[in-house]
Amino acid sequence: MADDLRYGLEKMYREHRGTTVGMLTGLLLGAMILLCGFFNTLFLALCIGAGLYIGRKLDKGEGDDFFKILDRLPERFRH
Repeated sequence: MADDLRYGLEKMYREHRGTTVGMLTGLLLGAMILLCGFFNTLFLALCIGAGLYIGRKLDKGEGDDFFKILDRLPERFRH
């Protein structure tokens, strides 16, 4: 039975990748809202988005702006 479920999910992912990813994202978001609350989930999503944005900038070699911001932070926040 577990193999049938796995096969069905793999087939659904291959044929309808966007729908499957969207459905799983919605499921995860809904569970997070139920477990943690709306504003905690929103804060977490914003932190993930900021981390993704900074990480992509660094991967592309465009991290100079990020390092300029870090240089302006007081010494006690740089550890």
